[in-house]
Amino acid sequence: MRSRLTIYIVIGLVAAVALVAGVVAVAGAGSSTSLPAISAPELMAKMGQSQGQVQAVSGEISWTNNLFGDLGSAAQMGQLPAQSPLTSNGSGRIWVSEAGMRVESQGSGGDQVAGVSKATRTAWTYDSATNTVRSWVMTGDAPANEPMPSPSASMMTPAAISMYLRQLAPYATVDVAGQSTVAGREVYLLRMTPVADDTALGAVQASIDGKTMVPLRLEVFAKSGGAAVLQFGFDSVSYDPIDAAMYDFTPPAGAKVTTKQIDPSKMKGEAGAKAQFGLGDGGMPSKADKAAHQKLARRALLTLEQAQSLVDYQIASARDYTARPFRWAYVFDNGMPVTALGNPVFQMMGLGGSAASSPTGEVGAKMGPASVLLYGDGFGAIALAQTKTTPELEKQLKQLPALVDTTTVNGAQVRSMTTPLGGVYLWQQGETTLMAGGMVPKADLDAFVTSVR
Repeated sequence: MRSRLTIYIVIGLVAAVALVAGVVAVAGAGSSTSLPAISAPELMAKMGQSQGQVQAVSGEISWTNNLFGDLGSAAQMGQLPAQSPLTSNGSGRIWVSEAGMRVESQGSGGDQVAGVSKATRTAWTYDSATNTVRSWVMTGDAPANEPMPSPSASMMTPAAISMYLRQLAPYATVDVAGQSTVAGREVYLLRMTPVADDTALGAVQASIDGKTMVPLRLEVFAKSGGAAVLQFGFDSVSYDPIDAAMYDFTPPAGAKVTTKQIDPSKMKGEAGAKAQFGLGDGGMPSKADKAAHQKLARRALLTLEQAQSLVDYQIASARDYTARPFRWAYVFDNGMPVTALGNPVFQMMGLGGSAASSPTGEVGAKMGPASVLLYGDGFGAIALAQTKTTPELEKQLKQLPALVDTTTVNGAQVRSMTTPLGGVYLWQQGETTLMAGGMVPKADLDAFVTSVR
């Protein structure tokens, strides 16, 4: 069951590493190419137009992650991927087509296999260290264009990377930094530099196949300079057809198997299914989906006074803090943002999923009201989340692993996890538990946390 603490840490990590958290790997060597010159807008347009044109992608992948350091001691971090191969360095293979997805990954964090078969309507993960299998089986009638769940963070498909790049683009300066060769393919180097000058993120660079427009490599750089802190990509790539049998999986002898059934017919419409599984057509939400989400999500934007009226604890805020102005507040009830009238915004949209649901539809324990205050813009923003402290939350706070640093701020013990791309701070104040996270320098987070009362 997913706990409040886990939800908070995940929210913090999302705020801290924004759209690039968990994108970890590298491939290819640089060289001059003979691709025609192209502008960044033209390249982005071609990437959008190519969605769905490539029927299959497979190949050897490798990655490096210098973001978190040694996560070997993080096994107690609830449902965070402490033992995921993607949290360290490693390699593997990936297969993606209309029939499904499969990723085999090996790294110092552990060996895993994850897959989705559209033919059998099944998603699954296998952890070799524990010899355990988790599977999710879709029941009922299959709706048209049924989305494929992504059961594992290791399923960083080209479509998912394309989606991240599109989400990043509005907050960055985009240019074509040159050409190179990755996995034997000539590529354009698409570089995105955040517009915000108060972020720890330096740049994101993607290597885009000059013929297919498929992203073959992703590198993430910290503003502090140096080599990429996160790298992901192909060492070899093929666009040949893939046998659908590749996505079937037979558990090894003696493996412990846990199976959960999911009925898509209980989701409220196609939009609900997409929200539940985190995928639209081809892994990208349609323009209509995005417009509907944005329009109704705005109804959840609250003033500090409105947020206070929706929770049963005193909301703390940054006092006499001017580096980043207060923008707005959210209140989450059972993982869903609510409007000033107390109505869950996603229920108003007719969506079946909630923010507390996993990509495969698993719903954790019911959450009480939690507030999130946002300070600053884009990649320079800091989020302050808080909720009432419960005995369960108190117990989990005492079990935080050794990798989390501790210090004292305003008389309170603050636990922190900082990276070259930002960090997360967690502490208790009166009857509440608070968490501040952002993709900002450590000194900025220190100053922000000191101002919270």
